[in-house]
Amino acid sequence: MTTRGFRCLFLARLAVLMAILGAWPLQAQFLVMPVNLAYLTQRADIIVQGRVTDVRYEGMPGYANVPTVEVTLAVEKMVRGPEDSTYTFREMLIGVQPKAGKQAYQVGQRLFLFLLTPSRYGLSSPIGFEQGRFHIAGDSGGGEMVANELSNAGLFKNVPEAASRAGTQLTASEMRTATVQRGPVPLDDFVALVRRLTSLPRIQ
Repeated sequence: MTTRGFRCLFLARLAVLMAILGAWPLQAQFLVMPVNLAYLTQRADIIVQGRVTDVRYEGMPGYANVPTVEVTLAVEKMVRGPEDSTYTFREMLIGVQPKAGKQAYQVGQRLFLFLLTPSRYGLSSPIGFEQGRFHIAGDSGGGEMVANELSNAGLFKNVPEAASRAGTQLTASEMRTATVQRGPVPLDDFVALVRRLTSLPRIQ
């Protein structure tokens, strides 16, 4: 292939990639700012808890040079989204993601995810990437704990205030959860707080 041919091919691939990225909401592309649980709950179109049953790292259908990961969950709880026994989403692997690559998803993981609606290209992602991807694990007492990939740092900041502004009253237990500054929290308490926050106005 001539130099001109390589240049044309490169520009064509670049145009496709830019079109795909343009179909993603800006928050899901390059602008990854700190967000709290109220924002995650208000912004997410899919809020799901489940176990990873299949992970496929492959090129995007129709665009083989665009790396993606397709993840299938056996649904344990669907807080917001389709009432099915499984849920599958496809995420683009781009270098700005702290967990991009084969570290982010593995078969057997139990996750709680705040996801965007798939774009017209079928792509989705956790809100705020590692901020909206939570791992569930057991503790020494036999309970279940949950934390995102930032160890919940800043997750509950201003959550009671956001609920109050929207006219939503948190219970005493939910308030205790919302005072945690960092570290895992009990899964049941976390889910109860998320369900409470689903009454807040949605953010598009």
